[in-house]
Amino acid sequence: MRVFKIIFMLLSIIMLSCSNNDTQKKDYIVSNIESLESSENINALNINGTQNKILIAYFTWSDNTIVENPSSIDVDAETSASVLSPGNAELIANWIAEETGGDLFSIKTQNKYSSDYDECLNQARRERDNNERPALVGRVNNIDDYDVIFLGFPNWWYTCPMAVFTFVESYDLSGKTIIPFCTHGTGGLSRTIRDLKNLLPANCEVLEAIGVYRPEVKNSKSRVLDWLRKLGY
Repeated sequence: MRVFKIIFMLLSIIMLSCSNNDTQKKDYIVSNIESLESSENINALNINGTQNKILIAYFTWSDNTIVENPSSIDVDAETSASVLSPGNAELIANWIAEETGGDLFSIKTQNKYSSDYDECLNQARRERDNNERPALVGRVNNIDDYDVIFLGFPNWWYTCPMAVFTFVESYDLSGKTIIPFCTHGTGGLSRTIRDLKNLLPANCEVLEAIGVYRPEVKNSKSRVLDWLRKLGY
């Protein structure tokens, strides 16, 4: 906006350069700058007004398990660190909330997963193979208020956790903008976005997702913020 002000001032001076009335030049420039500042304030109000229409829903292992002895967890171990809060998807969700002012919602299952990495993955694989829809705890009662939904999850067996599909199918998301973010191992995004799109209404707009390699999540804030800004958020 400052750049446009400067350009506008220069154009104003050029437009009035043929006039000998310096007072007229000054009054004209000041008046239009004040008008631009007023518009800038209105735009800021519009931005703040739309922030409440952003939801950041995420599924993370740490919110869907019970760790009986947290002190026994090796926080430096790639396969176990995300079992402790904040989980990987939760960490990214918090950064998105800080940047956009959106509301956070953790997707939680009624039946918890094992805090043992291998056992958790075995359970996740069974759910995937059976195309299950785990029952959830909690609900977004005002889903119609949100125009934009950031949806976060880990890559479990090359797709989304089945609980994410339960969440998607629990609401009418017609016409909403969906923005996925995914944490993953060496499998990358794999089929997560494709499978998600197959469940969403045809009139949903799915924007470019971000995938963050699990060992790099904690140091990826700047990358996540760059992604948000490229999307216009």
